[in-house]
Amino acid sequence: MWVFSFRVFLAVACATLFSLPASIAQDEKPEEDPTHKRTGIWFPPNDFYPRYFADPLRPQNALTIQWLPHTELFDTTASRFGLRTGGTLGIYRWHPEGDTSRGWQLNFEGGMSAQFDIGYSFDSTGWDGFYGLTLAWKPTNKLGFRIGSQHDSSHIGDEYSDRTGIQRVKYTREEAILGVSWEIMPRWVLYSELGYGNGYSGSVTATIQVGTQYNTERKYWKNRASYFVAFNSRSYEESDWRTRVTIQTGYMIPVGNRSSVHRIAIEAGLGRSVMGQFAHLDESWVAIGWFYDF
Repeated sequence: MWVFSFRVFLAVACATLFSLPASIAQDEKPEEDPTHKRTGIWFPPNDFYPRYFADPLRPQNALTIQWLPHTELFDTTASRFGLRTGGTLGIYRWHPEGDTSRGWQLNFEGGMSAQFDIGYSFDSTGWDGFYGLTLAWKPTNKLGFRIGSQHDSSHIGDEYSDRTGIQRVKYTREEAILGVSWEIMPRWVLYSELGYGNGYSGSVTATIQVGTQYNTERKYWKNRASYFVAFNSRSYEESDWRTRVTIQTGYMIPVGNRSSVHRIAIEAGLGRSVMGQFAHLDESWVAIGWFYDF
């Protein structure tokens, strides 16, 4: 099955490459141009490869209130408080001199995502901790690739375990990833990513992630904010291709000339639980909150 998944991913990547407008190739100098000098930046201040806004397992900071019209989790209520912490740190960028939008960049990412049951005095239901190391390459300022490894370790909340008697399943997923992104027009990005590694029940399986996101120019709140909408879908071979779909929309407020961005957004999702501890169960939710990428 993973061979089929890899072929699907390659097909998406190839379609992206071959459908690039000719104007991109004409207007942008290839990185391989030997006359173009290279230089480097330690701890670059801004983004290189795009961040997947609607991915709930991406390292980020967030405070949310969630309402769950459907959940298969035993003995939980319909409202939760969500806490996410962490982010992505650019370590080094190697780029053509005078053009920081192309080249290579090494990143470290890490964080956690936890959920607390409001109906049970904010008892912890579960949380996931994750980290990873990625290397991104952008041959043009619109097309990007990344490879790396990601780790996700899931835990059950102590209060929830004591109340229900349910024990931790020791879900840990360690996988290699290969991603591609393409800015098909200004501020509109498509992406796809394949992961392959060990996870639920000790299996070695694939994941497929696809998504798109769009944001307007800064024309709200005295030209300090833009409106955005993002879609993310991730399917897991380890659980018979159970899929989680997430949509997020709201306002983005950049901070200075760095990658730091505040988002005030509404998020909706359905499918496989975000918490790996409950990977075999489905949920649907609507959340509102504050999100922050540094």
